[in-house]
Amino acid sequence: MNIFENLLISLKKASEVSISIMKPRDIGEINHSLMIFLFMINNKGEIKTSEVSEYFGVTSGAATGIADKLETLGLIDRHRSDTDRRVVTLALSEKGKKLVQDKKNEHVELYQYILRDFSEEELLNTIRMLNKISNSIENYFMEDTK
Repeated sequence: MNIFENLLISLKKASEVSISIMKPRDIGEINHSLMIFLFMINNKGEIKTSEVSEYFGVTSGAATGIADKLETLGLIDRHRSDTDRRVVTLALSEKGKKLVQDKKNEHVELYQYILRDFSEEELLNTIRMLNKISNSIENYFMEDTK
């Protein structure tokens, strides 16, 4: 096995264990997939329902169903475009923003505990390397889509 295969295996394992440790903490009506969706909206500020269906690989009807559930729970607000009424954007409500912030704080506390034996230098090096890998992947994607 070459170094790149080892890297892919390590990245995949890190992603899987990170997800597996978060899933049990997502309880009630907001499951892990919905939390990912809320984090996605938080990162982008707002998102079109068409982007939801594209990202999750679901039909536009299923994306509307997701939005319906989150709106009913008071976690998102919907806005129709003034220029094209077919375009609907979703944004976090104040309740949604609070939930996302609470989850972020919970994740930080959890990782502070899990990684307590790592030095600050080790953590900073890991952050730098992961950012470098992410940037290389993004650059490749940008070149590939030209």
